[in-house]
Amino acid sequence: MDTIFSSATNAQKSAIKIIRVSGEASPKIPEIFSFKPPKPRVASLRRLYDLNKKIIDDAVVIFFPGPSSVTGEDVFEIHTHGSLIVEKKIYDCLSNINRFRIADRGEFTKRAFLNGKIDLTQAEGINDLINAETESQFKLSISYYEGALFKKLKLWRNEVIFLLAKLEALIDFSDEELPQETEAIFKKKLSCLLKEMKNSIRSSNYGERIRNGFTITIVGKPNVGKSSLINYLSNKKIAIVTEEAGTTRDVLEVLLDFEGFPVILNDTAGLRKTNSNIEKIGINRALKKAEASDIILILSDCGDFSIPEVMSGAKKILVHTKSDLNKHHNDDWPKISVKKQKGIKELIKIIVDYLKILAPKDNVLLTRKRHVQGVKRAVTALKQISTINLTQNPELAAEDLRIAATEIGKITNIIDVEEILDDIFNNFCIGK
Repeated sequence: MDTIFSSATNAQKSAIKIIRVSGEASPKIPEIFSFKPPKPRVASLRRLYDLNKKIIDDAVVIFFPGPSSVTGEDVFEIHTHGSLIVEKKIYDCLSNINRFRIADRGEFTKRAFLNGKIDLTQAEGINDLINAETESQFKLSISYYEGALFKKLKLWRNEVIFLLAKLEALIDFSDEELPQETEAIFKKKLSCLLKEMKNSIRSSNYGERIRNGFTITIVGKPNVGKSSLINYLSNKKIAIVTEEAGTTRDVLEVLLDFEGFPVILNDTAGLRKTNSNIEKIGINRALKKAEASDIILILSDCGDFSIPEVMSGAKKILVHTKSDLNKHHNDDWPKISVKKQKGIKELIKIIVDYLKILAPKDNVLLTRKRHVQGVKRAVTALKQISTINLTQNPELAAEDLRIAATEIGKITNIIDVEEILDDIFNNFCIGK
């Protein structure tokens, strides 16, 4: 296998650059750059030279012998000044050595997985942690990285294997009649397991929202303050604000942090009858976006919230805007004034309180479609057992249990489907 290398820091100028090398040829790094080998796991100052014995830089180098390293292989880290030309010279030297190459996206983490340092859900947790922007995303990614989902899936798989062992014993002693109490215990355990797995499937939608963001769409008639609100919340002028109706023609999207919850907030075209084909397209897009939203904010500056076009079953929050200009509003509605910066914190609190209500009791969430699909396939196999006479056909039930155990195992340890592995690790950044 090739020895790989890449920068573990950003691609811009910086105070320090860290270049990571992993693979069986990593111990050759001192020879390649002409410096005295350091003691394992001891940060050591060394002067690096290129292949022509010309100085490159003074660097701190650390050698981590495998398997006790981040990838499970021999790993060298080279900490240089954050110069792009220094980085290039190191890359040039390594690229000229046989069996050395630049790492692919996520390849260091992929090798850690292949060498048994982490499971797939932990690898995904690392990537989610890198991309986390809110407190809830941080907590979820840390729980994955610490193995929370792995432990849950392992527990389910152990339950399935326990049931399988009971059936295998029955098959081995098929001349003996299965005690009624044994069958009752078997079915009770199976029922409890199915219930827990189904609950996880139901709560997966919330997990995916934490990872990707809850979608909130602002709708309303023209000039009710939709664009002003999204500009204020994003602290950017992403939408044009004028007295002329119909200036917003497309859906404008911004990712925000509402008290730790990731929110994708959408500004949309004003809803009205129009002869403009372009504006009609914008209105249709607004309605489609509202249909797919978790929350719809319906804005009005006159108390008229009648928008029959919005048929979505999503949570709807009626918001009275421009409260500084008129008093025609119901006290039950949230009242905001972007101009006076009033009522907006209260509106955010209403949204956050609703998102908290949605949170499932289970704090170990499925966040990816492949997790959900794997659990669904396992559930399908386990449900099939209820149609089988265990006394007469225990081998059929045993086969369904094997399928369930395999499907659960694939979520944490896919080693036979290279395409799936590539799809997972290609989403990582270079050098991770």
